[in-house]
Amino acid sequence: MLNIRIITVGKDKDRWISDGCDHYVKLLSRFAGVELKFLPTLKSTVSLSPEVIKAKESGKLAGAIGHEYYIALHDRGRAYDSPALAKRLQQVEVDSRGTVVFVIGGAWGLDKRLLEHANEVWSLSSLTFSHQLVRLILLEQLYRAYSILRGTDYHK
Repeated sequence: MLNIRIITVGKDKDRWISDGCDHYVKLLSRFAGVELKFLPTLKSTVSLSPEVIKAKESGKLAGAIGHEYYIALHDRGRAYDSPALAKRLQQVEVDSRGTVVFVIGGAWGLDKRLLEHANEVWSLSSLTFSHQLVRLILLEQLYRAYSILRGTDYHK
């Protein structure tokens, strides 16, 4: 069973996102262990540029990742359709040796150094989503991928 850790900057601001994430974590628990880790957002960022904010947040994220196999989520990453994502997730189970970390940046995204050191960079869409919504979309897509692999009727 794969252990999935999702590390992100900032907590959910809207209850419906938290409820949705909880729902998919519960569904996913049949197939994988899932842990969400929320890192605090930076304080007093008004005078900081987006690049400085990304660098500081990415430093915190890198510390939380450690030496685990990690996949960074970025709009310019590799995109998959659902069946291809399921197949890739099956290979990630092998490549990661049982634990994979998904990294979601804050409002400004991820610093290029964190992206360069990622084992993989995935895109969930060419559209831009709030970083809170990305958590929900990622969890749903992981559940869909496992449903495809296990032949359940969720993916039609």
